[in-house]
Amino acid sequence: MAGSSSTPTSSTSRPSCAPASSGAAGPVHGFPALDFDDYHRRVLPARCVSEAGRAAARDLRGAAPIAFLLTDGRAYRLTPAADAIAVEPVAEAPTIVELDPSAWSDFVHELHTAAGLLYGGRVRFVRGEPADLERWEPALRALFSGRPIFDPHGCDFRDPAGAPLDLHRRFRLDDSAEELRHFLGQTGYLLVGHVFAPEEIAHIAAAVDRAQARARPGDGRSWWARRADGAPVLCRLVYLGLGLPEIAALSDDPRLRRLAALAGEPLRPTLDRSDGHSLVIKNPAVVEGLSDLPWHRDCGLGGHPITCPAVNVGVQLDAATAETGRLLFLTGSWRGSCHRRDLERPDLPVVAVDTEPGDCTVHLGDTLHAAPPPSGCGPGRRTLYVTFMPARAFDVIPPGQSYNDVIRARVGG
Repeated sequence: MAGSSSTPTSSTSRPSCAPASSGAAGPVHGFPALDFDDYHRRVLPARCVSEAGRAAARDLRGAAPIAFLLTDGRAYRLTPAADAIAVEPVAEAPTIVELDPSAWSDFVHELHTAAGLLYGGRVRFVRGEPADLERWEPALRALFSGRPIFDPHGCDFRDPAGAPLDLHRRFRLDDSAEELRHFLGQTGYLLVGHVFAPEEIAHIAAAVDRAQARARPGDGRSWWARRADGAPVLCRLVYLGLGLPEIAALSDDPRLRRLAALAGEPLRPTLDRSDGHSLVIKNPAVVEGLSDLPWHRDCGLGGHPITCPAVNVGVQLDAATAETGRLLFLTGSWRGSCHRRDLERPDLPVVAVDTEPGDCTVHLGDTLHAAPPPSGCGPGRRTLYVTFMPARAFDVIPPGQSYNDVIRARVGG
């Protein structure tokens, strides 16, 4: 979602001056190729005068115009005014974004976000830079799909009785589905205590210990980071369920199925794609790698209408604290686009979630979340994630791949 993905690492991202791809990726089922001229002459002007269009115009106060230029020469400029956005068939603007018709259509459908276009090498900035497109993206999402723009001043979270919501509430598994679903819908995250008994966690941890001992850099099933002293450290194991039956069984555990069902849409466990059952391992003093993550959404590069609602259930093998590394959530952020600049605000409804072994965290993939480094110097926490996605995601993401691989594959069709 807009302005939310973590920046791709230098080994995979493309510079903004790279030529826009000329490959013509085919349409994804359910997301037909859009007519560039018809969209800007008929569809977009009507949306610009809607309530979503007025919200977009308010969000763009002080922003410079932007133009989208296709590789065949067609172009339209969007210019914000006090309460509307003008659409004109010209390419002159402080920011000119060049891309092919397929990439533009994917961007409108949110198969790619602005960050995803860069990641896939499908965009070129004739004038301006990626930050200029990122500045526009929340407003564009409001125009393209009607998604609200997250307003830190408008946060008001209520329980079913209308009282202020306790954002740090610790639920029990036997709490009613209505209570759990309401909290998840308000916040985008949930903490359920003591889902697994100590002996169950010990059994799972023993299997994980064996997998950690076997992991080696380059084995295709593990991610590694580097500490300040130069030593490599294991920070993630992926597809654990494919080799460990006791881990695979978690996909059918009725407790986790009940938590996944809170999304309100039938979901399937991602055993053989999107990293499968993955183990996050926090390490102190990491200076390189994906051990610590900034604010991001799991669909931050694209695919939101395909992969969401995704539900990530985190089985806590160790206690999560500031010292061992814990998750942060931006409450309610799944419901709207968020500007990156707003993530530095001190008044945001950010919640740090402390856990005990056997607890489960639940979060929607499009909730903004972060995994800062542990403040302590001892072993960090380990969390085993079981992810559930809609059936349509399985039609688009092949086994052994994630949606980010789909983004790369769409370069050249």
